[in-house]
Amino acid sequence: MMLSIFQRLPIPADQLVGSYDIRIVALSIIVAISASYIALDLTGRLRDISNTPKATLLWLIGGAIAMGSGIWSMHFIGMLSFSIPGLTLHYDKWWTILSLFLVIIASGFALNLLKATIIRIEHYILGGIILGLAIASMHYMGMEALLISLNIRYLPALFFISILIAIVASEAALFFALKSNQVVLNARAKIKMISSIIMGIAISGMHYTGMAASIFTPLCAPAISNQAGTDPTYLSIGVALVTFVILGVAFLASNYKEALNQQQYEKARQLGMAEISTSVLHNVGNVLNSVNVSTSLIAEKMASSKLKGLEDLSQLFNDNKQDLAALIRDGRAEKAIAYLAMLAKYWREEQDQISSEISRLNTNLTLIKETISTQQELSKITAFQQIISVNALLDEALLITGLTVRKEILIQKHYGNIASISADKVKLLQVFVNLLQNAKDAVMENTIPEKIIILKTSKINKNWIQIEISDNGIGILSKNIVKVFSYGFTTKLSGHGFGLHASALSINALGGEMRVTSEGLGKGATFVIELPTNKV
Repeated sequence: MMLSIFQRLPIPADQLVGSYDIRIVALSIIVAISASYIALDLTGRLRDISNTPKATLLWLIGGAIAMGSGIWSMHFIGMLSFSIPGLTLHYDKWWTILSLFLVIIASGFALNLLKATIIRIEHYILGGIILGLAIASMHYMGMEALLISLNIRYLPALFFISILIAIVASEAALFFALKSNQVVLNARAKIKMISSIIMGIAISGMHYTGMAASIFTPLCAPAISNQAGTDPTYLSIGVALVTFVILGVAFLASNYKEALNQQQYEKARQLGMAEISTSVLHNVGNVLNSVNVSTSLIAEKMASSKLKGLEDLSQLFNDNKQDLAALIRDGRAEKAIAYLAMLAKYWREEQDQISSEISRLNTNLTLIKETISTQQELSKITAFQQIISVNALLDEALLITGLTVRKEILIQKHYGNIASISADKVKLLQVFVNLLQNAKDAVMENTIPEKIIILKTSKINKNWIQIEISDNGIGILSKNIVKVFSYGFTTKLSGHGFGLHASALSINALGGEMRVTSEGLGKGATFVIELPTNKV
């Protein structure tokens, strides 16, 4: 059996050596690179957190067809670039169709693996092995589809090297597909292009290594066929054109979805800025009420102060300055001393009360200043990368939402020692404000007496950090968990359904991921954000 597959004996003298049309070879590599780019692009669409289950399924099916047909076309065009002098190559249509379906199914499996929110290392390994074996099987099924009077055997070393290349290329494809969507938005096109070139060359390398492993010998002499066939150049161009049409449709669909996301994000961003301004005005108004209370108390204290009695005491001593001894003789001096002691005690108490109100007044005025300053800074900043402290940015979000002065809500901070990150400050601050505003609304709607919001930051590894915003509010129904990031979905009577959708898009644009967990109604919710620390 092994002898019928592998060339274990010395290469026979009657080996037929083929040649390649370099133009068609170049075309096959271009197809491979194009298919790789589309596969990377579709992975981003598939992992779009705002997708509905139906949309995810459609992207999965369309992505599998585009990716699978692209990889298959590269191999088929690569086969067409090969020729044996004096022999016209023909292909069994059923074997050819079967090889196409095999790689489409394998591509669907790989894309389905990549749509998961959390991908473990074992998923990478298993997915790469299955996809690699499928690609290798497709190639050697294509070889079986050849309708020629030749015996095809394979050099064992190159045969297994070609399979290894297919697996390594698949592992790289899965890695690049995920990582190319975990960088900032404006760097993704460059990363995808570099990654697709590497992937395309690797996939092509597998095919041509497999071809190099093939040994062609005649079954009988002579093994020459002069039967006319379609010119390989025209056939390869035709296959490439059909493939580019499929890939083009996928590319246009992906770009349309991205443009729609950006349109929705800009709309939500404008609403978010308006909400922030409204929140700032509301919170400043609340603080101004406290300022008015403090100033009224100070004015009332000053108006009713008993220290005015010092004027009467001063008048007493002034009237008797020529005979102060008389004050002592009739006992008025003793009463005056007691009265002074009482005024001194009252002055101390009044001073403490006024100082306390002035301190409170100063705190509130500082809070107003900081709130307005933060809002003004936010309105001035344009979208660009800057080094920011996530912990400090969370504190700014608390200030803007007014949670620092809400005595009925307990804020618990569990900030880890995390490094500063390079990110768009405006986008990230809007996400924090939106999540904190939702948490505030959620705990206020719940009937429990103790209302708590917990902020936690931690380091996942040297390249990733995690932010958690939890509350013990009204919670989320399990059936709504998959919908909360969808455009237009809301459970609030006054909600518009843009905030969480825009937040998800912002985190995705920053190269991160966001998810939510909740045990159900009345049991609170936790929003988890994972962000890379090092940006490309």
